[in-house]
Amino acid sequence: MAEQSTASILALDCGAVLTKAVLLDRVNGTYRFIARGEALTTVKPPWQDIAIGAQAAIEQVEDVTGRTLLNDRGNLITPQRDGLTGVDAFLVVSSAAPPIPVMVAGLVPEMSLASLLRAVAGTYSTVKGTIVHDPLRGMSTEEQVRRILDSQAEVVCISGGTDGGAAIPTLELVEATALACSMLGEGERPLLLYAGNSALRKRVVNIISGAAELRAVDNVRPALEVENYGGVQSELDALYREKHLNHMAGVELLTHWSRQPILPSAEAFARVVRYLWYLDESPKGTLGIDVGGFSTTVAAVFEGYLHLTIRADLGSAYGARALVERNGAASIMRWLPTPMPPETALSVILNKEIHPSSVPDDPAELWIEQAVARETIREALKTARPGWKPGKAQPYGELTPLFDPILISGGILAGAPRPGHVALMVLDAVEPIGITTLLLDANGLAPILGAVASFNPLATVETLDHGGVINLATVIAPVGFARKGDVVLRVRVNYEEGGSLDVEVPYGSLELLPLPPGEEAVLELEPRRRFDVGLGGPGKGGKQRVRGGILGLIVDARGRPLQLPDDPEEQQAQNQQWLWDVGG
Repeated sequence: MAEQSTASILALDCGAVLTKAVLLDRVNGTYRFIARGEALTTVKPPWQDIAIGAQAAIEQVEDVTGRTLLNDRGNLITPQRDGLTGVDAFLVVSSAAPPIPVMVAGLVPEMSLASLLRAVAGTYSTVKGTIVHDPLRGMSTEEQVRRILDSQAEVVCISGGTDGGAAIPTLELVEATALACSMLGEGERPLLLYAGNSALRKRVVNIISGAAELRAVDNVRPALEVENYGGVQSELDALYREKHLNHMAGVELLTHWSRQPILPSAEAFARVVRYLWYLDESPKGTLGIDVGGFSTTVAAVFEGYLHLTIRADLGSAYGARALVERNGAASIMRWLPTPMPPETALSVILNKEIHPSSVPDDPAELWIEQAVARETIREALKTARPGWKPGKAQPYGELTPLFDPILISGGILAGAPRPGHVALMVLDAVEPIGITTLLLDANGLAPILGAVASFNPLATVETLDHGGVINLATVIAPVGFARKGDVVLRVRVNYEEGGSLDVEVPYGSLELLPLPPGEEAVLELEPRRRFDVGLGGPGKGGKQRVRGGILGLIVDARGRPLQLPDDPEEQQAQNQQWLWDVGG
């Protein structure tokens, strides 16, 4: 329920690298974004007190607004006393706490184990390893025990068998886990989270028999064609809040100021993505991507159902080195517009991991960081997509589903020097199809507004409606194949203010068409016979009303899936051309 007496709201987003303070207030009876402050997050040494960074960020808001928010002792002034002193409400979202280290165990990798991995991926957890109890894979009991002992996991998640299904293999997996726990000291034993065949719960309790703390939840794979992530995710979420979020150094002061519990940033961000879907309730999905310094969140909504994925081991600063080790340096190098030795690129990546708050001081570093952002998003989407149920929003199984809008958040994206850089990173990483709107969370408001919605939804809605997120561009991305240079789409832009623009779009091109922010136009699209622009199938055109953005309209006719040349020099030339095309 909205609290009508709440005029002003101060919110903190404590990330792993930066802490942002945001002030919302009523202006002429409507909630607006007023100011933002930013400081380094201070939960780690040498400060070891997250409140220090929070106070520094709030002091920046004071400097910008001339408003007194902290008293002489550094405590928040609440409620608001007049227009220049204090605030009515305060809240915190955070991703600064370390993720939960988890070991995942199951029977068949393609079944219960895959379901369990997808469930864990929706929480602030990192998978330290997997155990497969499958005769075909040949992992002995000794190997299973050794992996658990070496993992230093805080939680071991165990799946296996549909309800009423496999019994003996599942129980053998539990026995191996119990054996491993018995070999550890009392304070070192992981929590056991059983999410397998529910008919075996009593036998599982007997096997564990005090060897470790045991929690049983709903089977993550109760039937062959059914997945149920809720039980696993609820337990891991509760554990993260209880043992990680609320145990950060210095968090006591922030929780004393707040009327709400600290909310994980990913959960708060997902609320805004879900709200955007409900604005239209279209057959398309809604996608949100938030790239933080140490983690990346992907929130997708289809038919009102949220699919949340958190890569807590992968962000714009942390995880890129491991990504290069897995996928090779070429995965990063292929996105560069200029030549660079691989060792130079790797040194930039290592320096960013050591100094996550640093900013590029030359173009080469910028291109590396933006290439890392592309691969980070692609890797996060690779984790997320197997768990999606897009329904009618998935006309082409191997391609990205239809999304509108796509919300983009995170410092590496919002802080890009030019809007064209942002658009190109997202188009290269997501490869959207059809017609979609790119929304940019330029001030990092999305997670905060998601948290505000829990007690004052009006503030969230009105702030979003009045520039809380920015329309970056409307994108038209036809699907189909042709020879480079062949005309595949004819576009007429009928401007609401008068006049029109006719354009023929060749295959392989990236076109920017003018449509200023706030203005509307009606697009008339005529695709080539085998090309699909999302208006009913290949060759089907029609009209679509769109709203302008910072970049206007983007027609991405480069093809799906996106193909880059194999030759490094040709890759660089192609990337440079695309940068020029989007004004980068």
